[in-house]
Amino acid sequence: MKQRLTKKTIAALLAVLLCLSVSIGAAVAYFSDYEEAAGAAVVKLGGETEMTEGEDGDNKHIVVKNTGETNMIVRVAVYGSDEYMDVSYSKDDWQKIGDFYYFKKVLLPQESTSAIDATVKTEWQGKKPDYDFDVTVVHEAAQAVYDRDKLVSPEGWADISNVIAPAPMKGVD
Repeated sequence: MKQRLTKKTIAALLAVLLCLSVSIGAAVAYFSDYEEAAGAAVVKLGGETEMTEGEDGDNKHIVVKNTGETNMIVRVAVYGSDEYMDVSYSKDDWQKIGDFYYFKKVLLPQESTSAIDATVKTEWQGKKPDYDFDVTVVHEAAQAVYDRDKLVSPEGWADISNVIAPAPMKGVD
């Protein structure tokens, strides 16, 4: 038996084809449109720091320098014998939180921190050390990242938003 298409069926098929033809054109236009950018902006990611441990006998003078092209935040940890080692630093420039000393300023490119001095004592409470120990220094740095006017703490760092002063923004009064 032969089936015939009715006028209603043909009208419905034509309506579907019309909708498809309209939406296909919009989809092609959406996915094929592009705009060329004018000008250029240089984006610098990452950064580099270099730590020097100037030694004077058993004592270390630790300085970190930003050798990269981006603003950095810096922290340093000094490990050794608690009894036979003193760590001294400028309280204006550094703040101790946990095991780390956080530099309180954003380190601009080519700038250096003030020194942290790890001094080995020959005596503690009248006794001399009966063992050898090393003074181990670890430094970490991260690119300074801002959320509005506050610095964002890198993952695993103490909250530095109130510790480190933001760097001055170029071109902003």
